[in-house]
Amino acid sequence: MTVISHQRVRMGDCDTAGIGYFPRLLALVDNAVEDWLVRTVGIDRANMLLGHGLGLPTVDLKVEFTAPCRLGEILDVEIAPIRLGTTSIELAVSVCVAGAERFTGKLVQVLMILVTGVAHPWPTDWRRSIVAQIAPSNHEDCVQ
Repeated sequence: MTVISHQRVRMGDCDTAGIGYFPRLLALVDNAVEDWLVRTVGIDRANMLLGHGLGLPTVDLKVEFTAPCRLGEILDVEIAPIRLGTTSIELAVSVCVAGAERFTGKLVQVLMILVTGVAHPWPTDWRRSIVAQIAPSNHEDCVQ
């Protein structure tokens, strides 16, 4: 199952030619991951960080840009879990504008305790919600 978040490309996201600047586009992807967390696990970043003391930093990232994102466009950012480890998660990212692909990617994030910087196992209820979204063919990759 995927979650789609709609993100507008704003002036601050662009270079002087009005083309989306890749670090800012990746920040929009991070916004979509935050939306995905709320819809999937039922927790927002503020509660995760401040209430639970947990973070979800990206430790691996691969992105392929196929067309420029331009000022004013609405990006449909699709987030889908691929694999869930004990402390990590791999997410597929697909970004389109009106059905036309702009870029795709995969990212691996690790749930960690902010104070110590040590990886933390996914809580059982969060894990259950995430596993329910992973395609059946990838369930053997999920560490229980």
